[in-house]
Amino acid sequence: MSHNHDVTSTSPSRRSVVKGAAWAVPAVAVAAAAPTVAASVGLLSLTGNACKLPGSSNSVYKGYVFELKGNNVLGPQPRDAVVVVESIAVSGLASAGQFIVQAPTQGVCSCGPTCGGSDPNHTVCITDGSLDQQILIYTEAGLTGNSASGTVTITYRVYDCNNTANCGAAGDLITESKSFSGGSLPGNGQGSCTIMPRPIPPGS
Repeated sequence: MSHNHDVTSTSPSRRSVVKGAAWAVPAVAVAAAAPTVAASVGLLSLTGNACKLPGSSNSVYKGYVFELKGNNVLGPQPRDAVVVVESIAVSGLASAGQFIVQAPTQGVCSCGPTCGGSDPNHTVCITDGSLDQQILIYTEAGLTGNSASGTVTITYRVYDCNNTANCGAAGDLITESKSFSGGSLPGNGQGSCTIMPRPIPPGS
């Protein structure tokens, strides 16, 4: 009898096995759900393409034009987005604010065109669902000098229109940085500039 008692006490009952299985299922489900949580990413990304502007292109914008891409996955958060470029620096040298942001294929956001008292020259609209929208930043001559390569760094904030005519709250300051190697953009569409279509300096 004692021998049978020992076996019975050490063997799991059918109820215990079922109970253990019931607890195991949610643990597997939670582990599988974890990868669906993705980290947020910025709307702007520098391509590394840059073109040196000719000295006679404009009285101010004689530096470089840098290419970026804007991506705003179709809703939600943000929906239409007004992006304000707060600063740009080239190889550690910060702009004095004399830069201009343009988007050749820019749509119309439901809010804006500026948000938070932003400078219109530093603001761009990236509509909901935009993919690889070309964005160009032109800099003043003193920022880049004769350098043909280096590192460009920008900071910017995103304002979510949220399908209304009013700008939402300012998003966190985002920093984007990338090495660049620039071609030349002399007159008459010549030179080694790889940005297409060839950018036209502001005021030209």
